[in-house]
Amino acid sequence: MNQSILGKAAAILIAAAMLLALACGFIAEATTTLTCGARPVPANLFSGLVLAVTGNPATYSPPTGCTLPVVLIRIVDVIAVLLIGGLAVWVLVAVHRYRESDRAFITDLRTRPGFATASEIRDHLSAKAVLRRATQLRPDIVKPTATDVGWRVGRSRGQDVYVSIEDSVALEGPPRSGKGYRVLISAILDWSGPLITTSTTNDNLTATMRMRQTRGKVHVFDPQGLSGIRHPLRISPIAGCEDPLVAMQRGAAIITGTALGASRTNEEWAQASGVVLGRLLHAAAVGGKSIAELYDWGTSPAQTRAAVDILKTDGTPGWGDSLDATISADEKLVSSIWFGVQGAVAPLAVPQIRDALLPRPGDELFDPREFLDAANTLYLIGSSSGASAMGGWLGAVLDDIVEVARTTALASPGSRLPHPLGLILDEIANMFRWGNLPRIMADGGGRGICTFIVLQALSQAETSWSRAEADTIWAAATAKVLLGGASHVGHLRDIESLLGTRDTRREQRSWSTREVGHSTSEHLERRALMSVDEIRRLPPSVGLLAYRNRRSVLLDLAGWDERRDAHIIQSGKRETEQEQQAVFDTTTRVPNSRSSVAPESESAEPVEGVTEV
Repeated sequence: MNQSILGKAAAILIAAAMLLALACGFIAEATTTLTCGARPVPANLFSGLVLAVTGNPATYSPPTGCTLPVVLIRIVDVIAVLLIGGLAVWVLVAVHRYRESDRAFITDLRTRPGFATASEIRDHLSAKAVLRRATQLRPDIVKPTATDVGWRVGRSRGQDVYVSIEDSVALEGPPRSGKGYRVLISAILDWSGPLITTSTTNDNLTATMRMRQTRGKVHVFDPQGLSGIRHPLRISPIAGCEDPLVAMQRGAAIITGTALGASRTNEEWAQASGVVLGRLLHAAAVGGKSIAELYDWGTSPAQTRAAVDILKTDGTPGWGDSLDATISADEKLVSSIWFGVQGAVAPLAVPQIRDALLPRPGDELFDPREFLDAANTLYLIGSSSGASAMGGWLGAVLDDIVEVARTTALASPGSRLPHPLGLILDEIANMFRWGNLPRIMADGGGRGICTFIVLQALSQAETSWSRAEADTIWAAATAKVLLGGASHVGHLRDIESLLGTRDTRREQRSWSTREVGHSTSEHLERRALMSVDEIRRLPPSVGLLAYRNRRSVLLDLAGWDERRDAHIIQSGKRETEQEQQAVFDTTTRVPNSRSSVAPESESAEPVEGVTEV
């Protein structure tokens, strides 16, 4: 082993000496030619190197009538050595930096066998691939484009990658990983049918609202005033509850979206609270009561007698007696049931929220069926934290519209919506627990209800849904888009297994002290396509796609500002930001902004519509 190392070192030194000798010889001859007008004659190959080291001019025969410029030659030699040494150091540092860079990492990933090839992407994930079922998925469009029948999730192997709108999509990425900038905003802009999108912030709305308005009507339901939109949508949760089935579904949806509904240990109390709230909604509807009476009834069982009387005279038979029996039961039992009802109606104590749930005379009524007939948009903005949490009420709005979509699909040819409904559910786990999400993820695509859920981590879903429901959501997502930066090792190991394996060759050398030389052996190994650490280290511009039974796809993700229509998006974004700034400035100056600016709102442009849910 020592002999081999010494041999390699000697070879490197000899090569370096030869190169240095040639360089010094060239410098000596070129400098002398420039000074004397003629070339000197070297004694041997190493004359230039000897002159540079010793300064002895005897190694050269100078031109006739000229003295060899030894000092100048040696100065140029020193400068050349310093430049060559600096260049060598720079090259070594640059190579080291490149090897440690994201660029080298991505290049290595692209060359690995195991990722989907260009032909696989062309056959199964390209624009042509999703357009093959265009006549079944979008019969309403004569000449559909790829974005009419598919979600564009990035590029790979020089091609745009699409998944069908029949696929349920799960996008997983930690905070600040570029989910909105690189994926969601483009998904919202490209969706050509009716769309419902959720968020706890107004980032997606700001970038997309103006362009969505060119497709159809845009509605923003923002009871907590987070969006900064001047004329948000007002929704009456009581409208439609004359139908006992609607009342029961809405009561259950509101409770499910609250903290009690998300608790796995209090499911029986959540169910009982949902029944009571459904009865109160029905009483308010048939009795012509407002949201104020609903709030009073929900705060205390003692104030519910009026609702009992309404149900007994005008409500569904038996509901009044049932509610009467509930509030007359054991005090501890009633207290446990009313805990959920009180939590659900607690946000109604805030005047701003109550105003958002109280349509004004002259407001345009919004029909969910009409909403589903065109490329209209509904933004649901809210937060599940704080005393004004509106998760349950936001969930009820989403649940009602999706239920209308399901019944419409069942009555349509092929049991599919004529205009597929897009659900881009950003931050939904931080907003409310939507109980129907696992079911919609599993079978919604066949009805034309296309779901795109966004999670910071799979464990986030487990906090809103049960572990089994979270697993169902993950398994039902036939297209999984994964971004880097995650840190849950257990889940990363699952992703490592999901991505598959690759075959690699490894050379192994061995040396013997008894024999000169070494022996080399080659081994075939099956390794993970990407390790846990490599998945975590994915840069923001790269993602992974695990699609059905196809091989994993390495995605190139570009921001929305790299789109062809980026200048139009940017212009609309600026307009929306100016409106938001004006609204937020007014809210900051006037504490009770809703009541203070109400006259201006009434005299301005009317509200887009009121959802009768």
